[in-house]
Amino acid sequence: MKIYLIAPKNPESFWTMDRILSSLGKRCVFPNLSLPTVAGITPRAHEVVLCDENVEDVDFDTDADIIGITGFIVHKNRILEIAAEFKRRGKFVVVGGPFVSLCPEELEGKVDVRFVDEAEYTWPQFLEDYARGEHLEVYRQVEKPSMLDSPLPRFDLMKTDRYQTMTIQFARGCPFNCEFCDIIVMYGRKPRAKSVAQVMAEIEEVYRLGMTGIFLVDDNFIGNKKLAKELLRAITAWQQERGYPIEFNTEVSLNVAGDDELLALMRDAGMTTIFVGIESPRKESLLETHKTQNARGDILDNVHHIQSFGIQVEAGMIVGFDHDDTDIFDEQFRFIQDARIPVSMTGMLNAMPKTPLHQRLREAGRLIAESVGDQFVFTNVIPKAMSRLELYEGYRALLERLYDYRNYKQRTMDYLMRRGRQVTGKITTRREDIGVLFRMFRDCVLNASPRRAWMTISMVVQTALRRPAALREAVFFALVHKHFYEYAGHVNERLDELIIQLREIPDELAPMQPGLLPEKASP
Repeated sequence: MKIYLIAPKNPESFWTMDRILSSLGKRCVFPNLSLPTVAGITPRAHEVVLCDENVEDVDFDTDADIIGITGFIVHKNRILEIAAEFKRRGKFVVVGGPFVSLCPEELEGKVDVRFVDEAEYTWPQFLEDYARGEHLEVYRQVEKPSMLDSPLPRFDLMKTDRYQTMTIQFARGCPFNCEFCDIIVMYGRKPRAKSVAQVMAEIEEVYRLGMTGIFLVDDNFIGNKKLAKELLRAITAWQQERGYPIEFNTEVSLNVAGDDELLALMRDAGMTTIFVGIESPRKESLLETHKTQNARGDILDNVHHIQSFGIQVEAGMIVGFDHDDTDIFDEQFRFIQDARIPVSMTGMLNAMPKTPLHQRLREAGRLIAESVGDQFVFTNVIPKAMSRLELYEGYRALLERLYDYRNYKQRTMDYLMRRGRQVTGKITTRREDIGVLFRMFRDCVLNASPRRAWMTISMVVQTALRRPAALREAVFFALVHKHFYEYAGHVNERLDELIIQLREIPDELAPMQPGLLPEKASP
């Protein structure tokens, strides 16, 4: 039997880096891990073909027996389009992933089979049922699967050279209870992890395929600190034997700052960057959303402490909590600058389906739309301490300030000059660094505006003179600013449209024009 598995094209967002992919020499930053994972679960008797629409076109003429599609809520429209086209051609279509897990009713009658929640057990069961002609319409995993049963993903079926970084997963689930988070809805609050041997086998396979970067996609890598430390020790030994060929990054909670042993292990394993959901510098807003782990201690001190280990902090920030008034925008800006955080993914609060936040706001009549759009363009939440107009206007001004040339350069250079030493101390670590450097010079100096050219040259020269060990990072930060600046400008154009509408709508509960509702919000 032939199976064709598809990941839809990502709508442009903060993380897609669309505007600098040509400079990086890649077609996509990193792949959807669902594709090689499901392929790994599939018995080898079947032929499996993977298609990531971010790096290749969908083959609608495939002779596959089963078409499988996966994706997140942001992929909703494209999932429906792909499914409809294959159904029109008489194909058997199945869909899984976070979108169908959170909103299974939206695909009812539009595909043949829906997979709700994780598929380690239900996918093999479906294949057996399908072969007998007795498949179900919905396969729902009730008990959370053991990660120890997850086989090696089929990375070998992927076009790995088209990605900047490869993705692997160590654990699922998070012990915290943030009100807005859909992760605990899908994966639970008890972290479930693979064995160290499983993960090291995945790292070895990624290394064999020639990749030099790995993103551990765990939503909280330190959900189980004991297991995380065991894995980090194994990674460190592996890296030392091979001269540190892989650069790692992952997502963690802010309480990592209180464990120096853990931070040292992360540094020694070659983990250079971590994404942390800081959300807000305002304690009342953190407590409101049950993010109590961030309300302990001083957030600014915690961020600086992490940076002292040579680890970059990328921040997830949110505006629009019930305790956020119009002063929050200036507070957020000052915090990001003082924290020396170059990359801040700042968005508006959205209520994801099935989350406690969604239920609370729905009962209070404070949801504009049931579904969710792009958190950088549209929020389905009626704010409490300010009007929608004030939220959009304040958020727009905040984005503009964050990625203003001078503000970005100031906090980035502060970080580069003050961060702790990294374990390798190499100026270049990847074979493709020289090519990226030349393309960066072309796109950010030769073919750039005078302001961009000056910012790029000054960042690189200042770093070379003051801290040459951070030169590679300076090149990276100068390059990624191009994406952030241009994308923020595009978002602000969309926000301007919404702001014009809101100035004309006296009723806070009135909907926007159809073209600007969440399904169309992504650029």
